[in-house]
Amino acid sequence: MIHTRLNPRTRYELLIPIFALIFILACAVGQQWSDNYSLIDGAKSTDPLIIDGNYQTIGQSQFAITSGIYNLDTHPPSEAVVLLPEEKKIFRVVIHTTNLQEFKLMARNKDGNWDEIHDQRSNKDKKIDIRFNPPATTDAIKLIVHKTSDDAAQKRKNLKIERENRVAADGTVRRGQMIYKILGPLKATAKIAEMELYGFAETVIK
Repeated sequence: MIHTRLNPRTRYELLIPIFALIFILACAVGQQWSDNYSLIDGAKSTDPLIIDGNYQTIGQSQFAITSGIYNLDTHPPSEAVVLLPEEKKIFRVVIHTTNLQEFKLMARNKDGNWDEIHDQRSNKDKKIDIRFNPPATTDAIKLIVHKTSDDAAQKRKNLKIERENRVAADGTVRRGQMIYKILGPLKATAKIAEMELYGFAETVIK
């Protein structure tokens, strides 16, 4: 039998990945996700269905009050806001949706203003899982919807092309030019089953 003696440096190099694995496992065990903050007493939302804890009920984002400005009123981003009764450190946001594609997440700061914490330009998943490090310390998270998979259908529904005919003094009808008629928002709202907010669970030392 042949015995090979490893020099101290080689033994140290072999132990590095082992120590690294032990450290990662310790962190995974020591840091567990908190309960969903969206379900705590006093939490509110622009649509109660997105924080009712039931994945079968579908809420939706809301359009802001009309501004009187053509472009903003016909192409507005819709929003969904979750309000917490107190500040929390948000490390994770999970959105269960069937049509959300492009969006931003905002966190309300101590001055009452909104800070952008996430910008997503594409999505095909029904469960969007977003992690933050450092966390967002806030009492409110806002979802701003820029694009959904239902936008094209919404545009076909509310954008009509019609001919603007004119009636002359003698009662005859003169064919006018084709005009666009906008019957409502040209973008669809986001369909949201749940919007979940998480921090890390507090470790209780016995």
